[in-house]
Amino acid sequence: MWKLAYNVVLSLILPFFAAFALTKRKIRKNFAERLFPCTGEVRTSKDAVWVHAASVGEAAIAEALINFMKTETQIGSFLVTTNTYYTRDLLRKRLDAKVSVSSLPFDLIYSVRRFVRGFGSRALIIVETELWPNLIWEAKKHGIPVVIVNGRISDSTLKNYRRFSFFIKHVLSDVDLVLAQSEEHAERFLSIGMNPRRVLNSGNMKYYREVPPHSSVKTKENVVTFGSIKERELGILLPVIADLKKNFPETLVFVVPRDLFLVSAIEEGLSEFTTTMRYSSCKTTGNGKAGVIVVDTVGDLLNIYGMSKVAFVGGSLAPYGGQNILEPLFFGTPVIFGPHMENFREIAQTIVQEGAGIRVDDGKELYGKIKLLLENEDIRNRMGSKGIRIIEMQRVVMEKTVDAIMKVIGKDGR
Repeated sequence: MWKLAYNVVLSLILPFFAAFALTKRKIRKNFAERLFPCTGEVRTSKDAVWVHAASVGEAAIAEALINFMKTETQIGSFLVTTNTYYTRDLLRKRLDAKVSVSSLPFDLIYSVRRFVRGFGSRALIIVETELWPNLIWEAKKHGIPVVIVNGRISDSTLKNYRRFSFFIKHVLSDVDLVLAQSEEHAERFLSIGMNPRRVLNSGNMKYYREVPPHSSVKTKENVVTFGSIKERELGILLPVIADLKKNFPETLVFVVPRDLFLVSAIEEGLSEFTTTMRYSSCKTTGNGKAGVIVVDTVGDLLNIYGMSKVAFVGGSLAPYGGQNILEPLFFGTPVIFGPHMENFREIAQTIVQEGAGIRVDDGKELYGKIKLLLENEDIRNRMGSKGIRIIEMQRVVMEKTVDAIMKVIGKDGR
């Protein structure tokens, strides 16, 4: 009865949704592909694992999960589906040719059925929480286990799910396992009808990053790095760098803007009190006598974090939401960041609580903390060791997640 009622409602809504889609480019661009999926373009083996990542945020988690599973298990074939055309195109560029990437069909029974029948799959892994009823029902009908990883339910979504819990519990009954990102979110799944025996708090995968091969480099130079700097932070950071060069003249400072168009503005702002050199020139001619290196290249930030004694990560002293503050920790480099870490709130709290990094509120405090770390090697070393432990913790989360997935799939693969 529930399935029939759901599909009748979707059929009634479809004409209005189609008319709306014509006015929205991000929906219109892959509308036909999602309504009438072409399964001939999906090239996977019968042993493939299907991973669904709705948008860009989930795509980053899916990419990390797939790369980890390819390395740590015997599964080598994957299908990834996304909701948006730009996420689809992004993943096609980032994932290798052995991973098929397609748009997820709309949750219409004929669209989903056409898609699922078009290929074989060993399991369906849904990143975070997209409860598409027909997708889940059709997967189970074809004997495909359904696993939700990094499961979360936001405050607003929780209210809606509870309002329709009489229906949601029928959808969840066909989900084999929910790997929640925290105990709080595990409890939320239970509150909307998920079987307690099928819910596990496995930790948050959002912050897992593959440790780069050169992260084992231990040598630290007399370097302070200001990484991923954003435009509205320049007024705060340039005076800090001026004070740093005045009181620690032998310290080499790297300034790495998030956007390359800021390079000239940074050079102009620094020219009053120190010499600068662009990193592109530095790589070929040497540092010379430059007091500050302005990085005008892409892809070099990790290497620079690796040789730094201290790193500040930008996008955090002005309301940008923060940047990836885990990268310095790969190398045991203490990290400092500002108060605006909305996009990385949980990991920022962990880093501060564990003593691997420092949160500051303004430029004056930032300079004071950099000075403290430059003058105290023991403090730097302790913070660096704690940072490496945090990175190891993120790997444990991924290992726990993959182990649980493999048990559901019924193939150890290790």
